Order: sequence, then C-alpha cells, then structure tokens
Amino acid sequence: MKWINWFTPNQMMTYNCLFNFVVGDRGGGKTFGSLEYCIKQFLKNGRQFIYLRRYERELEDALPTLFDAIVKEGKFKGHEFKAKKNALYIDNKVMGYLVALSTSMKKKSVNFSNVHYIIFDEFMVDGVTSRYLQNEPSIFENFYETVDRLRDQTVVLFLGNAFSMVNPYFIRYNIRLKEPYKVYNRFPSGIMVCIWRDESYREAKRKTRFYKIVQGTDFEQHAYQNKFILDKTDFIKPRDPASKFHFAFQYMDETYGVWVDWDKGVYYISSKVGSLNQYNTIALTLEDNSPNNVNIRRVRNMPFMVAFRKAVDENLVYYDSLKTYGVLKEVIYLLRTII
Repeated sequence: MKWINWFTPNQMMTYNCLFNFVVGDRGGGKTFGSLEYCIKQFLKNGRQFIYLRRYERELEDALPTLFDAIVKEGKFKGHEFKAKKNALYIDNKVMGYLVALSTSMKKKSVNFSNVHYIIFDEFMVDGVTSRYLQNEPSIFENFYETVDRLRDQTVVLFLGNAFSMVNPYFIRYNIRLKEPYKVYNRFPSGIMVCIWRDESYREAKRKTRFYKIVQGTDFEQHAYQNKFILDKTDFIKPRDPASKFHFAFQYMDETYGVWVDWDKGVYYISSKVGSLNQYNTIALTLEDNSPNNVNIRRVRNMPFMVAFRKAVDENLVYYDSLKTYGVLKEVIYLLRTII
C-alpha cells in the first residue's frame, strides 16, 4: 500500500493545550497514533495514561484487541503488552489504566498522581448505537479533577468521528468552527480542535471496493470527508411571529422556550422565552430541578405535553438554530423514554 500519513498527536502537542479534540476520518489512525504516543511517553519518562470510554461494555469490547494493531505494525519490538480489566501493562509494568466514564465517580479516592494523559476514545456519539450520559461534561470534569488534582498538567486527547458540531463538549466549551476547517484550531481558553485529514489516506480508501459501494452516501461523507452528518438544517426555521409562548424546558443549565402557532399546529423551540413561572418551566433532569420549576415527571401525562410529543412525532417542531436543535435532540429522547 502507498505510504500513508497516519494521525500522530506530535505536532498538536506543540500547541500546549490541556484539552485536545481530534475529529478525523474513520480508520485514519487516531487511536493507534494516540496509544503509540502515550506508550513512548511511558517508556521515556515513566508517564502513565488512562484509556477512557463512556461505558464499561465499550471497554470490555476494546480490551482484547487494544494493542493488536501496535504489535502487528512492529512497534515496540521486544516489549510485551498486556491489557487486563483495570490496567494496561508493558513488560509487566503498569503503564496505564482503563476507566469507564459512566462509573468514574467511584474513582474519587484512587491515586492517579503519575497519570499525564487521558485518551477518551469515541467521545462523540451517533445517538443510535450509543448515547451521551446526562450532564456528561460535568461528569468528565469531575473525573478530570480526580486525576489531575492541582498538577495542572494532565493532557486529554478526545478522539472521535464527525457526527455533530453541537455535541455536549463543543457546546460546553463554546467551540465553533466554520468551513473550510483548518487542521489545528487553538482557542483562547487553551483548547485545541484538530480536524484531521490526510489526502494519502483518502486516496488509498478511494481504491478499495468498499469505498466504491458507499461512494456518494452519507457514510462516505462522514467517514472519509469529515462531514458532520447529524448537523442537518431541515428543521431549522425562525419562529413565526404569530406563535405564542407556551412553556419552557430547562436542560443542562439552559432554558429553551416552546412557542406554538395554534392555527397551524406548528411548534418552535427557541433560546428566547416568554414570561416564566414555576408552573410553565419544566426541568428535564433532577440536576435541572429547582424551586422555580416543575419536574417533567409531574407533567408528562398532561394534555399539553402529550400534544407536544405528538407534534414531535409528526415533524411539526422547528428550532431556531443548529445548537438548539442539537441540544433538544437529547430532550426529545428523554421525552420518548418517560412519556
């Protein structure tokens, strides 16, 4: 196969950012390159790392073959790799740990003082085969504090494929990118977003039989063109001036207004709200609860909420921005699971 410039974090690390988001072509070497970098750091400096996944079942699936590609490519010859339930070994020395974000709150008393890197694999989800945790960025930040304490030096590699620009992490850290994307995008807060692409890899992919099958599909655009396939604009529409404020949702510390054009039966969800009170402001999770709102479980079977849910199913709900649409997709999922 023609030489391919696989992903490596080496250049990205020169920007000296704590949080490094890497979004790249599927199969472009994000996990391979990140593992190789961290292994080298352990062998050279004794710096350990954490391999982080969202759920324990994802760790269980990844564990048996985590180092297979590293070994197959002849990296680190003469060294022996082992991956056990909680730790990663090289030559019987612990070089890393395995952690599931969903159970990371149990790790508060664990000493990670020698951990310098966190590889968060598949941080972005498709919403079908996997879902974000409720208030996930807060859970991750708590785990990060457990690892880093006051050292101010633990570097995170968030690895993912291009699903949506309005994922919880980009929303949390106010990350906005415009096409055409630069490869390295450093934000004043000290966050790096790397939109990884390499033409040598894409050219090699174009020659495969599988590529010819998926060419021109959403999958090809997502997997090999870094298109954020979930960021569709079909339901993005300005609120009709004739619509009236109906009620509001509170979710992840934000409030969204639900407006209705009663004549047309069309709903609009907007970052703008009307007059709020404790009866028309609905908290979607326990974390959003306060004395100034009502929990969704108390109103889930009321006619106005059933009517809203029906409008969702009939595609009669529109959003004022892609950000609102991205966030409220999680709200819609919650509604479908509790109503």
